[in-house]
This record gives sequence, structure tokens and C-alpha cells, in this order.
Amino acid sequence: MKYGIPTLMEFPDVEKLAEFCAEQGFGFVEMNMTFPWLQADSVDAKKLRELKKRYGIDLTIHLHDQVNPFEFSPEMRRGSLENVRFAMELACELDIPRMTMHLLPGTYSSINGEKTYLYSRCRERYLELVTEFRDMVDARLRGSRTVLCIENTSGYHAFHRDAIKCMLESGAFGLTFDTGHNYKSGGKDEEFILGHAERLKHFHIHDCTISSNHLALGAGGLDVMRYLRMAEEMGCMVVTEVKESGALIRSRAFLEQHDMW
Repeated sequence: MKYGIPTLMEFPDVEKLAEFCAEQGFGFVEMNMTFPWLQADSVDAKKLRELKKRYGIDLTIHLHDQVNPFEFSPEMRRGSLENVRFAMELACELDIPRMTMHLLPGTYSSINGEKTYLYSRCRERYLELVTEFRDMVDARLRGSRTVLCIENTSGYHAFHRDAIKCMLESGAFGLTFDTGHNYKSGGKDEEFILGHAERLKHFHIHDCTISSNHLALGAGGLDVMRYLRMAEEMGCMVVTEVKESGALIRSRAFLEQHDMW
């Protein structure tokens, strides 16, 4: 099983992050396109290809946290679509196997004390935009080894599940299972994700408690071993998704101690 590391704020130099990844024995870096040094005007594909070769690592992509290709505003939607197109071109150029994307809940109004989401109220238009996005991604990624995986965050809404089912009609899409997010949301997403286990391609595994997330493996209340074994059985790539180098080193020690390294 191949373990990777996320983009870390303490390594704004991509080469230093790649070097740390290789030194610690991890297999890939997940480039988070939210960070300023991983924007379209900063990324050098040639340099990334050289880093892959020099350090013997792979790369994956995490799309910008606020990318929303389903935004009703056409101006804002165009920006998100352009960002996704850039990421897909980079992924295909560098033979990147996985891209990960959040699904945003969008705007809501509080009506009689309850949140009413615009995507739920305007479901037909929302799913039209989902279908257009699915077809755009399918047309670009078809024939490549890149899969765009949808990640769970704070609990899928019904309209999210409808959108995922639509996107999974294309082989260009898969799922990323974030175990800590699932834990924090009370396990809301696990049944749905495992109901599509054949499309599960990627894991974000980190420990957590009710109040804290992205902890080193073994530092919280999550049954980490259960998910590590699940990822291994499914042949998935795993990002050890903690936020600083010390927690990565402690997580690697946990994996070694439990014969999962």
C-alpha cells in the first residue's frame, strides 16, 4: 500500500516537501491547489516531473478547497471550471493517478429555524450543472489513468448523494474516503461510501476526537487500524493527512509498530 503526505504549510518550497517525503519513506505528495505556491501562475510542470524522478515519488492533486463547478453564478462557475481544467491538464501531463475534490453545500437560508439549501430547493438546475461537469471531466480524463475522486467533508446532504451518483456514471470519477471527517460527522457518510466500494480509490486517514481533527495516527479516538486494513484490501492510495511534519513522523512510527508500513 502506498502512503502519501499532504501539502504542509511549513514547506512552501515544493522541492523541500518532496525531499522530506522521500526521506521519511512516503510514496507520494498530495499537492493541495489551495496553497499560493501551487497556483497556475506558480506551478512548473517540468520541475515537478524532475522532482518525481529525483526523489522516486508520485504526486496526487487536491483541488482548491473552495472550487465549486456547480455555482449558479456563471461568472463564478467559470472560474472554478477553469481551475479544474488547469488541474486536469497538469494531472494528465504528469501522469498523476488521483485528484480529490470537495463538494460544497452552497448557500442556505434559515427558514423556521432550519437550514434550507439552495441546491436542494433548485435541485434540477443543480443536477444539470453536475451533469455538464461530469461530461467535461469525462471528455478530458477518458483514456488517462487519472481519476477525480469526491471527498466527504462534514456529512453529505441528499443533493450531494444525487450529484455523486450522477458523476459516478462516468469512469473518470471515484471516491475519496476521509475517515476523520466521517468520524466528526457521526459516521453519516460511511454507509453511502461503502455502498459504492468498487469506486473507492483514495483514503485520507488521520486520527481525531470529537473536538480535534487531523491528529497523528494513534493520538485520537478513531479505529485507525480498521480503515488502514480497509484501504489495503481495496488497493487504495492513502494520504496520512496530518498538518505538520512531526505528526507525520509519529504516524509513520504508528504504522511501523502495527506492521502496516
